[in-house]
Amino acid sequence: MNKNAVIANDQRERGNPCNLNQRHYGLLRLLRSLAMMLTLGIITMTALVQPTQANNDRVLDIQSHTSPKGISFWHVEDNSLPILTMHFAFRGAGAVIDPDGKTGLGQLLSNTLDEGAGTRGAEEFQEALDDHAIDLSFSNGRDHFSGKMRTLKHHAPLAFELLTDALHNPLFDDEAVNRMRAANITRIKSSQSKSNWMAARLMNDTYFGDHRYAMNSGGTISGLQSITPKDMHDFVASELTKDRLVVSTAGAMNFTEAGEYIDQVFADLPNGEHKSPLNHLTSPIQPLKKAFEKKSPQSVVQMVWPSLSKNDPDYHALRVMNHLLGGGGFSSFLMEEIREKQGLTYGIYSQPAHLDYADYLLIESATSPGNIAKMTNSVSAILTMFKDENVDAQLVSDAKSYLIGSLPMRFASTLSLSGAALRMQLDGREIDALDQWVNKINAVTADDVRRAARRVFKSTEPSATVIVGAIPDDLGFDMIVTIPGIE
Repeated sequence: MNKNAVIANDQRERGNPCNLNQRHYGLLRLLRSLAMMLTLGIITMTALVQPTQANNDRVLDIQSHTSPKGISFWHVEDNSLPILTMHFAFRGAGAVIDPDGKTGLGQLLSNTLDEGAGTRGAEEFQEALDDHAIDLSFSNGRDHFSGKMRTLKHHAPLAFELLTDALHNPLFDDEAVNRMRAANITRIKSSQSKSNWMAARLMNDTYFGDHRYAMNSGGTISGLQSITPKDMHDFVASELTKDRLVVSTAGAMNFTEAGEYIDQVFADLPNGEHKSPLNHLTSPIQPLKKAFEKKSPQSVVQMVWPSLSKNDPDYHALRVMNHLLGGGGFSSFLMEEIREKQGLTYGIYSQPAHLDYADYLLIESATSPGNIAKMTNSVSAILTMFKDENVDAQLVSDAKSYLIGSLPMRFASTLSLSGAALRMQLDGREIDALDQWVNKINAVTADDVRRAARRVFKSTEPSATVIVGAIPDDLGFDMIVTIPGIE
């Protein structure tokens, strides 16, 4: 079960829930089935290495279609392998709508939707997936509730039958619900030994404040304990509705076949009631500094600034700026100066995060307590340089080349094709946004990078800073006795 990033580290806040259902063997099963088909001569080696051919030199030949029953979807036809994939989301049905007192409802639901549905109990449902190399999973992000499926074309009828049953007739038997509940609670308890998870939880509570995003999207112990199967049935009926649906498909099927499968799964879902959007997050007026003391030889430090949205005119300049600042690994300014030259940390990185109602840029590192002040001062100096001086033109050119050159690597699997098409829809992008990406990244100049830095880092002091670990006495942080959003 995948997670959407929040301030670039929401997954660490929740831990790795794939272990809850022990379905991380799905890809192995799929590859094993492909190997069997190779042995039988069904797939040739040429098919395995043949790249997807896009029309008119497009990055991805995404096409917009409407199913026979009126559901809009984006589709990428790719016949290089006999694989079909689908990504879908229910917009606005993520953790932000977990009821008060039942934090974690969406999380528990995402774990349990495939634990029995229709006429199949949990064991029979899982055997049907395993025996036919069908990968089916659901995910509860901050903003949206989503799912994805991958199957060999030969098993597509069964795969879409299982997905239909999961969405229309989930069982939520007590045994399965209790098992998933216990696994989630164990995950939360074990995550408290991880400083970066604790820092992510503290940062989300600190920076989001009284916004719904401040909730622990992975659930609280008391919230998970209060959830009943009836709560889960009610959520499916009221929130996983057709009016919220966003869907994309990819693989060895044409748009007519894709539309028929989409209607099978989604056409009979009910339409829900209109939901008012949330308010956009207002960043703290005064910088917030909070710390949680924990026995550790190193302290995790996170710093956050309000950032630019994906639809901002300077978004592409932001991406180039971030790559240069801390997103480019050892070639980035933060790593070069703070790790390589000063030896203050083993690693430091920056990353923008984009939610429906908030956009941020995170810088995170871990260092010894005595080096925290030196490290944060060095970060401030680097940000000042980005604001006051143009980065060398050759470095800007190298960053652009990397961002453009690495783009095709994001689409190395059929599943990534439908995933990209879904993400673009959720972001409100045009269907040719990936094609525009190359031109817009290429057009970024050193002046643009500097302007983006000035807009994000209006002050080099973060809007929020948190520390988890050993805390020096002279840093002026508010000490937190209990990490919120756990119990």
